[in-house]
Amino acid sequence: MAAAVLAPQWEPIAAVTGRYLDHRFDLLGSGWVRVGHGMRCRGFEGHRYPPVAPSAPAVSPGNRARARAIRRLTDPDYRPIDWQIDFKSGYRWSERRWYRTIRFGHEPGVDVKVPWELARLQHLVQLAWAYIGARAKEAGFGAPETYASEFRNQVLDFLAANPPRFGVNWYSTMEVAIRAANLLLAFDLFRRHGARFDAAFMGEFTAAVEAHGRHIVNNPEGSEAHRANHYLAGIAGLVFIAAYLPRTAETDRWLAFAVRQLIAEVERQFTPDGANFEASTGYHRLSAEMAIYATALVLGLPRDKRAALAEYDSRPWRHHPALPPAPVEMHPLPGAADADGAEAPRSPFPPWYFERLERMAEFSMHVTKPDGRPVQIGDTDSGRFFKLCPLYTRMTAGEARRTLANLAGYDDLPDDQPYWDEEPLDHRGVVGAINGLFARSDFAAFAGRRGAVETAVAAGLAGGRTIASYRGQGEPPGAEGCRVSRAGGTPADTGPAATVPAREIVVELPDPSVLDGLTAVAYPDFGLFIWRSPRLFLSVRCGPIGQNGNGGHAHHDQLAVELNVDGVDWLADPGSYVYTPSPRRREAYRSVHAHAAPRAGSGEPARRELGLFRLDDTAQARCLRFDATGFHGVHSGFGGPVYRTVAVDRGRIVIGDGPGAGPGTGGAGADRTVVGTPEALRALFPAGVAFSPGYGKIVAANPLP
Repeated sequence: MAAAVLAPQWEPIAAVTGRYLDHRFDLLGSGWVRVGHGMRCRGFEGHRYPPVAPSAPAVSPGNRARARAIRRLTDPDYRPIDWQIDFKSGYRWSERRWYRTIRFGHEPGVDVKVPWELARLQHLVQLAWAYIGARAKEAGFGAPETYASEFRNQVLDFLAANPPRFGVNWYSTMEVAIRAANLLLAFDLFRRHGARFDAAFMGEFTAAVEAHGRHIVNNPEGSEAHRANHYLAGIAGLVFIAAYLPRTAETDRWLAFAVRQLIAEVERQFTPDGANFEASTGYHRLSAEMAIYATALVLGLPRDKRAALAEYDSRPWRHHPALPPAPVEMHPLPGAADADGAEAPRSPFPPWYFERLERMAEFSMHVTKPDGRPVQIGDTDSGRFFKLCPLYTRMTAGEARRTLANLAGYDDLPDDQPYWDEEPLDHRGVVGAINGLFARSDFAAFAGRRGAVETAVAAGLAGGRTIASYRGQGEPPGAEGCRVSRAGGTPADTGPAATVPAREIVVELPDPSVLDGLTAVAYPDFGLFIWRSPRLFLSVRCGPIGQNGNGGHAHHDQLAVELNVDGVDWLADPGSYVYTPSPRRREAYRSVHAHAAPRAGSGEPARRELGLFRLDDTAQARCLRFDATGFHGVHSGFGGPVYRTVAVDRGRIVIGDGPGAGPGTGGAGADRTVVGTPEALRALFPAGVAFSPGYGKIVAANPLP
């Protein structure tokens, strides 16, 4: 990759990789924390676990000799990282534990996602960027060898402390797969830009990648009925492993299986209009990243690897799902042709597959508000497949503590020192990556210069192949052309009316020109209806709870409204904050009372006792009408029909609630309120929780109650 593509990011790359050299990490709202053995942690919401005495990682007896041999390969002055600790609460898992006996969610304040996030090793790619910057003699970087040595040492440190199938970082196959992909991409970038590694390191590295592959194959996450992003992650990781390892009978089967499953899961987990089936905008980005990078890598396979898809032997395969016999069916690449006009190059992906990838990027663009953040429908865990160039805001440490309530007690840095705060909600990276295959001008404009790195990486993985856009093939405009009109009743219309007060809220916009250029966009299978202009974003959530009815990442947000004007949130979904470390917070953020949705006293529109990652679709929300002028929807979560209408016209927005079915509130005698400021509108929908701009993060202007 040309160093010029990274030019807009050199300053944050230099700053954050300098902290990685010091083993400081800022993950999931932790703040920049030095992670090492024996560290004393600050605790989470009053739960603070005592430090474990510093020592070499105490792996199981059967793994000690190998661990010692690996650790001897690290540099003498290298200081090990503690890979098993939740460095927010201080709780630590044991390296000795067999992965299937690991427990989490059983102690208050403990978040298993913290060690998992660190062990994804997503920062290693950024060390590769620093190596490139150092070789290009960009300002702020040390010697190139510093970054290559740190990469080598951290990989060996991780392998010594995390023997295959032992410890918390082998519990989830998803984490294993994401880690493997990041190890391989970082290694590839170092090698392509001149770094050379010794034979002993290479032996351990290759053995580790093979172990990751076997773990993925033997431990798929998900059932036939409920497979989601965890299963897709395993498939994407296996694509990387099988593509990078030398051809053997085993890796040929891995590659064929992963390619077949990738196609099946993209069809299963993404609707034809490109939206993800989990009813979460955050998980849409994560799963779309898995799909695009794995797809790009398959498109760029060298000739001998492509041959594996035709020559593999499926007979020894003993895993589920089954692996059909060779060959994998091949299809012409849309719009591609050899220079001499010969038959177009072929790939395993059918034409519909590329259209769906393209529409994934359109979805991310459509759900992004004028302030650059997406509407947070469902869960947000800040998860990424690759964090190639995370987008950072530069501020002082004092400003960070005043801005983010989760940093209020953090005093590692003096107030005047620079603090780099990651923006975890931005979708520019995934749109840029998808554009690596399509070269669409609107995708490029959305991704901007800061998303160009993802474009370059995806294009490089794909060998520079460009796919023709479905928009040039006479296809319908998709979500932008979608209208909904249902005559007659629906299942939700029957039964006695719910006890929701009838009211009408008239939102007077700053001026009528806010609506200039307004377009209507609908994703009915996802359950999101949007009006957009350069200055306005308005959405209504109404539809399935995701995951084929499991609702693992859904919230009680049916008929909730989000409004952003000129980059200011008038109404905003507050996000998710955290998962298992605080079940009480988890439920508060999933509650209908955290959303600008119809409410019936203190009740909820679905049961909450099914678990932290399960939700009933009691509401059965349905959109009855949607077009450029308005929306009419209904749900029955409170025991009877509850209606909401939204009308957009003449510089105002009218939101009507009630049990009736007519326009406005659907009934006479409704309370009518006129508002013209964000504060006045928010007061009508008190959230009860603070706004969370990413997992583990809280804005200080609205701290937790």
